Amino acid sequence: MKNKSGFASKRVLLLQGPVGPFFWNLAKDLRSVGATVFKFNFNAGDWLFYPRKAHSFKGELAQWPEVLEAFIIRHRIDAVLLFGDCRPVHACVRSMTERLGCALGVFEEGYLRPDHITFEPMGVNGHSHFEKRLAIWLKQRAHQETAPQPSHPNGPVTESWKKVGNSFWHSAMWGMLYFFAAWLGQWFWNNSLHHRSMTVRDAPWWWLSYLRKFWYRRTEKEIEHLLLGDLRKKFFLAPLQVYNDAQIVVHSNYDFVTDFINHVLHSFSRAQALERMNGVPEGGKSIADDVVVFKHHPMDRGHRNYANIISLLARRHGLQGKVLYIHDQHLPSLLKNAKGVVLVNSTTGLSALGHGAPVKVCGNALYDLEGLTFQGKMRDFWFRAHQAIPDQDMLSRFRRALIECTQINGSFYRRLSAVSWRCGAALDGQMAQRLWGGGSSVDPLLWPEEAVDPVFVSRQENQENAMPSMLQGVASVE
Repeated sequence: MKNKSGFASKRVLLLQGPVGPFFWNLAKDLRSVGATVFKFNFNAGDWLFYPRKAHSFKGELAQWPEVLEAFIIRHRIDAVLLFGDCRPVHACVRSMTERLGCALGVFEEGYLRPDHITFEPMGVNGHSHFEKRLAIWLKQRAHQETAPQPSHPNGPVTESWKKVGNSFWHSAMWGMLYFFAAWLGQWFWNNSLHHRSMTVRDAPWWWLSYLRKFWYRRTEKEIEHLLLGDLRKKFFLAPLQVYNDAQIVVHSNYDFVTDFINHVLHSFSRAQALERMNGVPEGGKSIADDVVVFKHHPMDRGHRNYANIISLLARRHGLQGKVLYIHDQHLPSLLKNAKGVVLVNSTTGLSALGHGAPVKVCGNALYDLEGLTFQGKMRDFWFRAHQAIPDQDMLSRFRRALIECTQINGSFYRRLSAVSWRCGAALDGQMAQRLWGGGSSVDPLLWPEEAVDPVFVSRQENQENAMPSMLQGVASVE
């Protein structure tokens, strides 16, 4: 526990965490090193996994910012920790903590899954400051230094790195318990505060997901053989994302996943028409025999099916026979054999780069850097994907920096074996270091002085004199 001594005497507020006991055990870890920990619950699912020494907010969302600010000031909070910075109850936190001078730490699913979780100050994904700090330096130095060679798919293995293993059933179990408890407690809590519908009526969609998995395995049995055989290097893979993911709703210019589908097919159709009229552009390669393959997100299997809309859009854009829609094929094999990958901003892009696939990002992704991804227009990517093979030295350096600066070895849903932290992740003091600075564990070759940004150092302003008069909608739970 000595590695978390940076939290000694700190006053920490936990908001909504991942489903399961991760935040409950993290609170025990923090208290064991002298931190004072507070927690807010927003529904019965939160309460199930954090049943004691917590506060309950049951008011309306419009009341929440005033309540939170009053609480932070009253209890002299040093750091706010939360999971997912785009959730309704978290949307106001970034600007508030900046204004009040306390640190903000954001957890999110790992950029490099399955063996890492994400923890960054101020924000994640499109709100991350990581890219801003390293992009210029990476571009300048990528070809000048010898990159460390990763010994596992997600980057270098240190002595403390451990493999998590399959955590799907753990997350599924915690998720079902969480949402069932939230449904049972709907009369006592304001479930509209949550970013997802929490009703037992969603249960059939979970079962539908499992049924569809077996159905697709049978009906799409030959498609993978086709893609890895006759269509090898003749297809562009377009991985889809969960329909209500913040990566779509917040961090992209698309309102819906179907907008992205339409954009891809419109662009591909125009490129094929251009080749028919004017031939292949100079330096490009023909796409006359190529196809576009949309892959459904496995976590969205029970909630959405885009077969009809993809078929309709394919006909509208004159791409009959040029579009495939798949579900549960082996993703690494597809990435290795694709001619290129087009996506919004999914972490699948990092996997694609690792397999040497050219990638075109259509949203806001921290790995969308020159030398890694295609930087031109999508209409040019179809012909020039072969010119955008990712620089593996630069990618190795990027991954190592990404792990050192944003990732923590572990899982929210399954404990690592043989670690002393009750939460089950190998924290190694990284949380406090990222929140308050005090040195960096990053190799100097990967983190030069000129790249350091003071945004990672929390402002320590005096907040003891300000005190709102009331805390509406808050009840203490012991």
